[in-house]
Amino acid sequence: MAWQRLGAVAPTALIPAREELHWATQVLAAAGETHLPHRPDTSHTAAVWLAEHGALAGFALQGVGRLALRFGDLSLLLLDGAGEIRAAQPLAGLTLAGACDWAAQAFSRHGGPGGALRRPDYEMPPHPIAEGGRFTAANGALAELGRWFANFALALSELEASRPEATPVLCWPHHFDIATLLELGGAAGAATQTIGLGLSPGDVHLPEPYVYVNHWPEQSFAPAQPLPAGEWRSEGWRGAQLRAAELVAAGSARAQQALLARFFDSAIAANRAALQSSAP
Repeated sequence: MAWQRLGAVAPTALIPAREELHWATQVLAAAGETHLPHRPDTSHTAAVWLAEHGALAGFALQGVGRLALRFGDLSLLLLDGAGEIRAAQPLAGLTLAGACDWAAQAFSRHGGPGGALRRPDYEMPPHPIAEGGRFTAANGALAELGRWFANFALALSELEASRPEATPVLCWPHHFDIATLLELGGAAGAATQTIGLGLSPGDVHLPEPYVYVNHWPEQSFAPAQPLPAGEWRSEGWRGAQLRAAELVAAGSARAQQALLARFFDSAIAANRAALQSSAP
């Protein structure tokens, strides 16, 4: 899988599609919340990117396969153990409750667990879908958001493969970001130090997609070197962010990928230095 050039749709024009995809992803999260053993980090509600389907997919349910959300046409898929499509349902015209009902019935029809799906207990940004509105899938930006997620699943997976301290790449349904953590450890008795890297497709604070590299526990620091791209952020969280507009402006697919690599390298080093400066 190669990097796909970004920018066919302006980053700020992705908002309606991003909001619908975020709400549609809650069906995957509900399947995990209802039918999978709960994990302390809530990763039972998370999803992974399946390049062959252009979709996010939850973890497999015993005996039935896994539920996926295909971005290009905003459709739910039920996949078997080999990744083949057993059932599909476009979401246009459905409510969130209707989408959850379809998934529950698909599980039951194909030998999986029965019963209604329960959504995880976290707040979501306001949207008509939350009040019974229907998915439209009318925005042509769905495919562009698919390219964003495909590219970052690729970039983060390559980083995960090269760094033994990296955690699996997951999409988290609460904030709808796709991310990995570098687990650096800490002094005896101290909290584990981590560096987070990911893509947010946009949120209430920044409407366009952005790449982030942050650290925990948070430290107040002045980076020794300027970033080759992006900017430092101190409001809400501390770390580096690269806005979609700057990444798109790099031009070709190769130039975009190279800019991202330089951003990651420099931002990881600066965040690591911040954590080291706090060590006793």
